[in-house]
Order: sequence, then C-alpha cells, then structure tokens
Amino acid sequence: FPSPFSFPGNGRTMVAWAPLLSLGFSFVSINMPPSTPPPKISAAIFDLDGTLLDTETLSCTAVLDAFGPSLSEEMRQMLRDTENYKLPWDLKKQTLGLQGHAWIPLVLEYGKVHWNVRSAEDGESHSTDDLPLTPPAPSVSEFWQRWENQLSDMCRNVDALPGATELVETLAERNIPMAISTSSRRVAVDKKREKHERIFKHIPIIVCGDDAAVKHGKPAPDGFLEAARQLGVDPSECLVFEDAVAGVQSARAAGCKSVAVPDPRMEPNAFVEAKADEVIGSMEDFDYAKWGLSGRST
Repeated sequence: FPSPFSFPGNGRTMVAWAPLLSLGFSFVSINMPPSTPPPKISAAIFDLDGTLLDTETLSCTAVLDAFGPSLSEEMRQMLRDTENYKLPWDLKKQTLGLQGHAWIPLVLEYGKVHWNVRSAEDGESHSTDDLPLTPPAPSVSEFWQRWENQLSDMCRNVDALPGATELVETLAERNIPMAISTSSRRVAVDKKREKHERIFKHIPIIVCGDDAAVKHGKPAPDGFLEAARQLGVDPSECLVFEDAVAGVQSARAAGCKSVAVPDPRMEPNAFVEAKADEVIGSMEDFDYAKWGLSGRST
C-alpha cells in the first residue's frame, strides 16, 4: 500500500499519494485555514522559466552542449541513453531558480565528479599512455556565454506551459496588473518572448536577473521587491507563481504570497518547508476563488 506524504500548515493533514505524484497528478497544500477569508491580492508576479514557459528541457540540452569537448562523446551517449539528454534530477533540482553565477559552479563540479570532466585548473589536454584526454571544462563565464548562446538559438520555439496563457489572459480580463521576475538576463528574455505575445502583451513589467535593482538573485527578495515597486503594489498584496524552491523562498522574503507549480519530479515537502502558500500541479489547477480573484473586475 503506498505511503502518503503529510502536509502540515493548516491544522489538518492533507495526503498525496506518491504514485499519483510521479504520474503528474496535481496536489494542493494551502496554508490558510478553510474559514479564513481570501487574502487581498492586488497584483500577480510570475517567474518565467519553468512557470510560464517550458524552457527547462531546452535549458538542459544547452547546459550539456555548453561543456563542449570537455564532456566526452561516451558520456553524452550515456546521458542520451539514461536521461534522454537531460540533466539528472539530483543535479537539476539544485539549479532551479538560481542565476548563472550560482548554478554553473554546481554543474561544473557535478561534471567533474560524475562525468570525468576535467576542471579548468587541470590545464591543457595532453595524452597519457596513448589515451587522449578531453580538454578541460570552460570557466564559469565562458560556460555561461556558451549556454546562453545555445539556449537563445532554441528559445524562439519554446512552448508555454499548460494553462499559463489562459491564466494570464483571465487575470488580464479581471484587471489584475502583472509582472515577471526572472533570473534570466534580459537578452535571453527578449528571445523567449517572441512567439508568446498572448502572454507578454498583458505583462509590461519584466524584472531580469541582470537589472541594476537586482543586487542578489533568488532566494534573495530583490527581484520580487523590484517588481512590486514597479507595479506600485505593496508586496503583501502580490501573488507570486513559482516552480522553484529558491523562488518561493524569495517570494516569502519579499513578503509576497506564493503559489508553487513545481516540476512533478520535485519532492512536495520541499515547498511546504519553503512555506509556499499553495502547491498545485499545473496552472490549469489554479483556484481563482480561493484567492479572491473569481470574476473580479476593477
């Protein structure tokens, strides 16, 4: 018989079954007692990658390509066979929501430990016993540039995640102002948005990871605080949609409410521990009435 996950936070125990989660079934945890009236929500702030747009698969491919010749063809074939040429989940989950300067060292270290990638400090490639060594991995800055170049070439074809476009359009119809706060740099965002005018025409405010006001990336609150400032709304009245634990922590640090929409492989308790106000399986599962946004217009 399957073991349940217990979700604390509202005086009740809510149960989600592990096999259903693994198949992508939605689950909900909310930290408001059922008798509590909906909080006052005056604006919505969205993360971009993995929340509105399905960039995560493309990002994984770009990460592996950014290793260049330092990642051997044998290792690449192994990743194709075992991971469908994606990052293993034990690595991927560590990188979600972080800026490049934070996640790239994690990836390079993982490559050194698990994929026999030589670090830049190992020096130039040379042969030993007639066995050629691969070149060393690129530096963090070079890796970041390679990754962005690879990703930018692919991102013009990125898809919106299920329910994302419809959620944005519904909030727009109900006159809820919206912003995006993303760890991505602006040049990358400009390419990702090209085929998603249905989303971006309703979201004029976009705070990027390389904006001057964002001194510290997620889980620091800078991005969400700047988005709230540009919206002219108190952070406590902003509802944040995020797919990453670091993003939920950032929203909480900013004083915002948060709805987590995680990758189905993510451990659900991680978002409870991060104190997400609600956890849903998809944007399609968002409950407008629960947040006082049902049929609202101003």
